[in-house]
Amino acid sequence: MFKLFKNAFKIANDCIILAIPLVLFMWILSFYFAFSNAVVNMPAEIILAFVTVLFMTGAFLSGWFYMVQKAIHVSSQVYVIDEDRAKATMNLFKEIPYGIGKYFLSFIGFIIIFLTLVFLAGIFVYKFGINHIGNVFTQEQIAAALSSSADFKNFIDSLTLEQLVKLNLWNFLIMGTMTFLSYILMLWVPEIIYSTINPITALFKSIKKVFVKFPKTVLLFIYLSILNLIVSFLSTFALLNPLLYIMVMVIYFYFIIYFVVLLFSFYEQEFSGNDKNEDVKA
Repeated sequence: MFKLFKNAFKIANDCIILAIPLVLFMWILSFYFAFSNAVVNMPAEIILAFVTVLFMTGAFLSGWFYMVQKAIHVSSQVYVIDEDRAKATMNLFKEIPYGIGKYFLSFIGFIIIFLTLVFLAGIFVYKFGINHIGNVFTQEQIAAALSSSADFKNFIDSLTLEQLVKLNLWNFLIMGTMTFLSYILMLWVPEIIYSTINPITALFKSIKKVFVKFPKTVLLFIYLSILNLIVSFLSTFALLNPLLYIMVMVIYFYFIIYFVVLLFSFYEQEFSGNDKNEDVKA
């Protein structure tokens, strides 16, 4: 596993070109959100904006994840001269349209199912919390507390010990549910790209594979969670200085690439034998 962690850094470094479509998509998406926030008002316009974002995201994910799969293959090859490696790396951009054509509908389904699972998890958290923990405060109290930072501090200071205990239990419930959901879904995308194009079937197969390799997937999840905590910790200081913000954003995008490359490499190593990996080598 530790060799896998190290090799994923090598692949991410070799194929840092993966950051270009990622950054461009983030920029286009933020621009569209700003535009929509200014002009979208009617329910029909909101639905249209949602469908547009859904299709944009589905197209990006299908093309980019396929590009990542091919990038791992390119990085594993031996090249006589550096020009051949550079050419093969640049050709990765040509894989994006093919990935969109092959996986677009899969990732549209993936997004819809994922949002549904998050919604159902939210309902579970709310119902379980209300029945077993109870309310901590009313909606009116929350609205008043969020009116300013001073009001929020006064509100927190006014909570009784019983309310603080309940608040911590709510936090554990939310974090526990999010952690469990993240863990069981961690191999869903690699399953779609490498094996099962149907997102529903891929969901169940990926969950099964998570538990089949339980010790390794737990170690992988803990490792990625620690890296995520480090990046999140750094991001808390990013707004203090423009130069620091740029550095943290570079680290953030690199972390995303490393995160995906590591998951794909793990799936390849554990579930895709050389005789079953023809699509990667094509």
